[in-house]
Amino acid sequence: MPASTPPPPAVAVVGSVNIDLVVTVDRHALPGETILASAYAETVGGKGYNQAVAAAKHVQAHLLGCVGDDAFGTRAVEDARRRGVKVDEVTRSDVPTGRALIEVNHGGENSIVVAPLANHAVTPEHVTAAMDRIRPAAVLAQLEIPFDAVAAAARWCEANGARFMLNPSPVAELPSGIIDLADPLIVNETEAAYLLGEPPSADRVDAADHAAAAKLRRIARSVVITVGARGATFAADAEHGHIEAIPLQAVDTTGAGDEFAGTLLASLASGDSFTRAVDRANTAAATLVVTPRSER
Repeated sequence: MPASTPPPPAVAVVGSVNIDLVVTVDRHALPGETILASAYAETVGGKGYNQAVAAAKHVQAHLLGCVGDDAFGTRAVEDARRRGVKVDEVTRSDVPTGRALIEVNHGGENSIVVAPLANHAVTPEHVTAAMDRIRPAAVLAQLEIPFDAVAAAARWCEANGARFMLNPSPVAELPSGIIDLADPLIVNETEAAYLLGEPPSADRVDAADHAAAAKLRRIARSVVITVGARGATFAADAEHGHIEAIPLQAVDTTGAGDEFAGTLLASLASGDSFTRAVDRANTAAATLVVTPRSER
């Protein structure tokens, strides 16, 4: 009899779930200034949610997180389920569902303030027990949930032979016992500069991107640095290089980094080469930023 086709890999995203309150503005407000928005929308978001939705387009993706025991929490869970995400491991809390306050200008650039709320109820015990049930091949985490929950995900991966991927956003100091398990560490230019203790540079060029990736590679198993309109630079054991950005006119850049990270998770879990995975993630992010939020 012919060999049966192996089941697709399962992945897990350990992270935040928010309700995004989005305003469209001509320009971002200055300190102390009041301006009028030209549009307003409420959508489900959060780095964990966004990354799980991106991964679920390609593989079986589980979301581990916490939402409020409120109408917004119900909306978030149902929306994730509708988009193909496995939500059995999303818990409920008497703290309200998280919020993100987002300004998007007409050039597609955004500024974001997050109120974690129920996201801070994610516990290490919840993460460990959920992953024991799911047995994911790869796990992706960020920093909009308590760090001890992220650490639990990393240690579970180390103990069970799973790939641990880390998107340290919002960026913060990380102990070596966690960051050195990241495979890859996924950062943008500002986050890379912070972790390296260097000032961010608006004049960063490709050579500097490669240098930053090489330095971060010393503290993580592999590294991907997203560099906006220039694409993404990466460094791993057997592969390193740069994938050029796709020329486009952005409509809304909100969630582009999450689309990149979630697609990268799915691609690496599926056995793609590092170069192929970064290329697929780059294309997915480009597709997202030219898509109006109402059509995503």
